[in-house]
Amino acid sequence: MPSWLSDTRPIASLQVDVCFLIQERLYYGPDRFSDPADLQTFAEPLAPPALPMQDPGLVRSAEARGYERALADHYRQIVRLARQHRLPFNSIRHYFWLRLWLWNPEQRVGIAFPWYDSFAEIDGFLRPLVDIADGPVHDDTDQGWALQTYARDDTLYFLQSDPDEDATQVAISTPRAALVAQVAELRERMHGILARLHDELGADVWSAYVRDEPTFKA
Repeated sequence: MPSWLSDTRPIASLQVDVCFLIQERLYYGPDRFSDPADLQTFAEPLAPPALPMQDPGLVRSAEARGYERALADHYRQIVRLARQHRLPFNSIRHYFWLRLWLWNPEQRVGIAFPWYDSFAEIDGFLRPLVDIADGPVHDDTDQGWALQTYARDDTLYFLQSDPDEDATQVAISTPRAALVAQVAELRERMHGILARLHDELGADVWSAYVRDEPTFKA
């Protein structure tokens, strides 16, 4: 049993959701530029999705459900502008990134997932939360970020740290059952949303990292 479990801060509950990152403009200029003004000069404005959004820079899956067509319309304009400026998908892939949120807004605490951009990466964290009731659940490290998750006695423990600085950033624990129920609903909801986006655009660029140029609908 990891020694850090006893140092975690108990949190009554955590909310979990997957968010679609929304940007205000599409940049089509050179990859390397000397003038920061180029970010404005070589850019096309993007209309936000026509749906209720609590935060202007993202759409939570709970907000997207029932508004899949509106979300698809936002991505359609990105595809149209990319074609207009002859941008390959590798130049615009970040406009389709997802982000996982795990947080408690009342206590202002949460776990960050800065390196998980696709649902496959996110589900690599979510699925074990449901499947593993006892023992190590998740352990991952990337640039300046590390996360360990452990299950014991109907409790989930999370330790987020900076491995480069050997510094703990977040150490919390929360009841497992309520969080697992949320995760199960979230995974089902996301599969439905992504299937609808695939139908609307003709390509799925959210479920996993895309290596080949996708073929979107005309």
